[in-house]
Amino acid sequence: MENNKRIESLGFVIKKEKVATIESDYKFHELILEDLDPYPGFYDHYHIPMNEKEQKPRSIFAVIKNNSLDEMDNFIRATVNIKNETGLKFDAVMGLLELQNTTTACIRINMDKYEPLPEIISQYSKSGFTFLANRSIKPYISLISVRKYMIIEEISDRIYRDTEMADIYYIKVDKYLPWEQFEKVSISIRNNWDHKVYDAAQAGVYCKKGVVELVRIYDRETNLERLKYLQDKYEIEIARN
Repeated sequence: MENNKRIESLGFVIKKEKVATIESDYKFHELILEDLDPYPGFYDHYHIPMNEKEQKPRSIFAVIKNNSLDEMDNFIRATVNIKNETGLKFDAVMGLLELQNTTTACIRINMDKYEPLPEIISQYSKSGFTFLANRSIKPYISLISVRKYMIIEEISDRIYRDTEMADIYYIKVDKYLPWEQFEKVSISIRNNWDHKVYDAAQAGVYCKKGVVELVRIYDRETNLERLKYLQDKYEIEIARN
């Protein structure tokens, strides 16, 4: 559903993050990766300490054997059933990630505590999802794409805030860039601006006319002036590519 100020639609986020095999006392048979570096432009690059609410657990990626998002409908039904039948509190979406020079499907899971994770994975297995076998994966940088339902609200012309996630904003841009170009543009903008403590990723939402292309910004200290600055810079740089 879309109106002048609010967009509710299926969308996507594309980002690079550092992941590795999860450290857990539970011995998983499945390959489960843990996000070691959430919002890398904000935390890791500038050594910003996380507050208590941002400590582990972070995003978990359960790696599926197939390499497509064809199971999206079944995944949504399975997730609803698991939540209804178990009462477990978690958020899960499907996505793709790079793993040892290949792209494979995954389930990205967020939860308040790690303890329910074995039960969640077991429930997805019972629902027909087959995971890669567990093995040790050392920390590496992966390009990750996730599909999720998004509700965003316009706060200024072509600038939106996420209604469900704090400190997340979106800037509407005119066209999509391949990740390599987007990354170069983002690095150039950051290097030529005094305010460097934010994280940028690609995003978009689907609408009747196609895709609304967005830049996702995570910034705990942002304001409308800073967002408009980024809006101007991304418009200029994207037009050059």
